Amino acid sequence: MRNRPLYQSVEAEEVSLSSASQLRSLKFVQLTSKTEPALLGDYLMEIGAYSVSITDHDADTENEKPIFAEPDRNDDADIFAAVICGDAAVGKNVWMRCDVSAHFADSVDVLQIVDDVRCTFDLGSNPRFEVDDVPDLDWVKEVQSSWKPVVIGGFILRFPWHKKEDVTESLENAGVVDAVDIEKYTELLLEGGIAFGTGEHPTTQLCLEYITNIVKDDDNSEGENTIKQFLDYGAGSGVLGMAACKLKPEGLEAVGVEIDGDAIRIANANAEMNQVRMQSYLPRHLGGDDESASLIMKAMKRSAAPVLPEELDGPFFDACAANILAGPLISLAGTLASMLKPGAPLGLSGILAWQGEDVVEAYSELFDDVKVEKEKGGWILVTGTRKNE
Repeated sequence: MRNRPLYQSVEAEEVSLSSASQLRSLKFVQLTSKTEPALLGDYLMEIGAYSVSITDHDADTENEKPIFAEPDRNDDADIFAAVICGDAAVGKNVWMRCDVSAHFADSVDVLQIVDDVRCTFDLGSNPRFEVDDVPDLDWVKEVQSSWKPVVIGGFILRFPWHKKEDVTESLENAGVVDAVDIEKYTELLLEGGIAFGTGEHPTTQLCLEYITNIVKDDDNSEGENTIKQFLDYGAGSGVLGMAACKLKPEGLEAVGVEIDGDAIRIANANAEMNQVRMQSYLPRHLGGDDESASLIMKAMKRSAAPVLPEELDGPFFDACAANILAGPLISLAGTLASMLKPGAPLGLSGILAWQGEDVVEAYSELFDDVKVEKEKGGWILVTGTRKNE
C-alpha cells in the first residue's frame, strides 16, 4: 500500500487522476540572503517539489545587480576571480532580493508548506508568497516550438524536430526566397542538448562568418597553408568545426577541444548526424586556471570522454576558431599558438567590445596582424595569423 504524499491535503484524496497530475507553482518572493534562498530551494525539493528555481526579484529594474558577469574594466582582477570563480561557481552568491519558485502537485497543501517554512527557517512570520496554476502543456513541444532554424553566415542550423516548412519559413524571414539562393545555404543538424552553440548568439555568428571567409578563400589559394586540419577550441556543440567540414567536405577534417564531458558527447553525436569528419576531445593539459583544471578533472572522472591524442597536441592545425570568453582566451594564447602551424589563421570570439585591447595584446607576441575584425551586438571577433618562428 502506498503512503499518502507528504503535505497532501485530506480533500486531495478524492481528486481524479487527471486533476492530481496538474501542477501548482508556489513562489516565495523578495527573500534576502538571510533567508538563504539556496537552502530553501533544497528544502522544497526534499519535501516533494518537482522543480525549484531561484531568480532575481529586481531583474530588469534599476535595482538589478548582476552577480554572474564578466568583470568591469575597473574591477580588481583578483577580487573578481575570488568572487565569481569561487563563490559563484559553487552557488554561494545570491541577489539582494530573490524569488524562489517551486512546482508541486495540485493536491499539495500549500498553506501547510508555507507555515512549515516559517518554522524550519525560524522566521518571525510567514514569508510572502504567491500561488499560481501551471498550464497543462506538453512542455517539450512548447520549448521546441520556440527554437526556430537559424539562418546565418551561409548556414541553416536546425534541430531534428524541424520540418522542411520550418526551414523554409526561417529562410523567408531572412529574405532568402529565390531557389538559387536557397541552394547556396549549407544545412547543419544539431542535437537538442545542453551543449553551448546553437548559432543564435552573436559570437557564434561572428565565428561562422569568419570560418566561411577563410575556408572559401582557401579554395582559391596556391601555397603551403591549405586548410586541411581545423581546430575548434571550446567546441561546445561542435558547430564551428562542423561548419568548416561542411564547407570543404572532401579535403578538411576538424578536431574539437572542450572541457565539458557532456558537451563532447553531444558534439561527437552532432558530427555523426551531419556525416562530417570531426572528433572532439578533452584537452591533454589541465588549463591555466584553477576553475578550468577542476572542470577538466571532473570530466575525466565522471565521463568516458576521450583525451586529445598526443600527436594532435602540437603544431598540427592549419586554422582555428575559439569561441570562449576573454579571460580564458588570454590564458590560452600560448596553448593555441603551440597547436597551429606557421601562417595559420586564427579567429577568437566570446569577447566583449571593451575587452578587445587586452586580447589583442595577449596574442600579438605570437601572432601577426592581430586586430579586432568585426563587432556584433557588443561582442567582437579578433583575428590574427600564426607567426613564422
